[in-house]
Amino acid sequence: MNKWPYVKFSRVLLLALCQAALWQSTLVLAEDGLPEWRYTIRPGDTLISFSQRYLSRPADWVRLQKINRVTDPYHLLPGQSLHVPLAMLRQALAPAELISVSGSVKIKQANMPERVARVGEKLMSGTELLTAADSSAALRFADGSVLVLQPTSQIKLDVMSVYAGGGMVDTKLRMQEGRAEVVANPKHKSGNRLQVITPSAVAAVRGTRFRVAADGNVIREETLEGRVAFSAAGKSVMLAGGYGSVAEKGMPPSAPVALLAAPDVKNLATKIERLPMRFELAEQAGAKRWVGQIAADVQFNHILLERASENPRLIFADLPDGKYVLRVRAQDAIGLIGMDAQHSFELDARPFAPLLLSPVAEALVRNARPAFKWSEVIGEGAAKNIYHLELARDAAFKEVLIVQTTVQTDWQPTQDLLAGDYFWRVASVDGSDQGPYTDAVKFTYKPAPAAPDLTQSALTFVGKQMQIQLPKPSEGLHYEFDLTADQAREQLIWHGDSLDGKLLLPRPEAGKRYLSVRLVESDNTAGPYATQVLDIPKPVVPMMLQLLPLATS
Repeated sequence: MNKWPYVKFSRVLLLALCQAALWQSTLVLAEDGLPEWRYTIRPGDTLISFSQRYLSRPADWVRLQKINRVTDPYHLLPGQSLHVPLAMLRQALAPAELISVSGSVKIKQANMPERVARVGEKLMSGTELLTAADSSAALRFADGSVLVLQPTSQIKLDVMSVYAGGGMVDTKLRMQEGRAEVVANPKHKSGNRLQVITPSAVAAVRGTRFRVAADGNVIREETLEGRVAFSAAGKSVMLAGGYGSVAEKGMPPSAPVALLAAPDVKNLATKIERLPMRFELAEQAGAKRWVGQIAADVQFNHILLERASENPRLIFADLPDGKYVLRVRAQDAIGLIGMDAQHSFELDARPFAPLLLSPVAEALVRNARPAFKWSEVIGEGAAKNIYHLELARDAAFKEVLIVQTTVQTDWQPTQDLLAGDYFWRVASVDGSDQGPYTDAVKFTYKPAPAAPDLTQSALTFVGKQMQIQLPKPSEGLHYEFDLTADQAREQLIWHGDSLDGKLLLPRPEAGKRYLSVRLVESDNTAGPYATQVLDIPKPVVPMMLQLLPLATS
């Protein structure tokens, strides 16, 4: 199974500062380096009413008056800004909600054993979340930001607080291993802060969609929407949507690199009836690897499977029948993952089709009523399935000749087939649910050779030899002769073959003899015998006899 290179993050800080004008407030760093909230004064605001509404200690309005050099605390000028240290604001805990769990997801809390995560749980600060392979978890925070923890990852919820009665949300997460995909501050509410921390680089984000991943000492950031300031080793690059950067440990980030375009998925099948699921992608310039995920939702909060391949072909083993979404990305030579392509499809592979046993592909069938055989498929609850068999003249089954339903695993026509090519397939039915048909199998019915016409033949005696002359057989056929003393062909006198219809054999003794002749194909398929009674005369003079047919068998 292909796996993503997961490694433990080290020394990275991913900072999401999401700003807009909804609250008319801004979170910035003051001159002393401490975070502060800049509130835009509204008509009717006073310093006392503001402090009662937003400060953890309303009496600190006096301190706030000094910080902002307010002359009259009862008369504030609308439109001006109040500088409020973050430490002074009223703070409340803001748990994260676990909105989706797929596969094996565990919760780890201090002094407690790991336990299974459940959708709907409210997770407090200090909680760790762990995902296994082919598993994921989606967290929603107080400002609506959503983080999807990717397979084989671990994150710790460090700080999750709401300030000023909801005026600002501060979220700090510590990524310990793996990957995360984030939609930050989707409501574009100003003043909110989201930090995903690992110790080696800094990405400052304002209302965006982005990815972050690590491979050893290499950090990769990919911006899908918005803008990201990606910093490392004292240097910074601004990454717009569709660009990424790579930062090695102790080195500044690379210049922005255009992400690979979304792979072309327009020709992928919308209905899949075979397992494993195979998706054949087009070659793509610059792509060194393709990464695919399957989810039940277009948001990909519920990741079910993940595979990667160095060829433009993704193979997924198994899922229950249903409707799914495939997300595909191409990866370039420096490991940056490109833009997303999504493809909706339906998996309808059950009940499974049986294995066709006979006739096999390209078989040459001689029986005009061939026996069709296939393997048994056990339905749910060990119930026996019903089978639908179709026989057609064409591979597309536009000219269906026979449709047969049976509970048996074999069937034989009640009427002879005409010579020619045929295609057959079988589907199994479990209750009211019919599964997909097998791939069509082609066979050819070619009748066995007919009995030879002995009326067109002659027999001549010359001395001690007897010569038989029959019409030359058709291409691929030859004659087979038996001369016997009885009609049952048990007392064999002589046996021979002829490709051209001419046969020379020792003259038998005088008396009644039986000459049996049949046509044989090159594959040794023999037709019926035609038998002629010969009254062999005593040798006197050369003579010619006309052969008259006695019977065919």
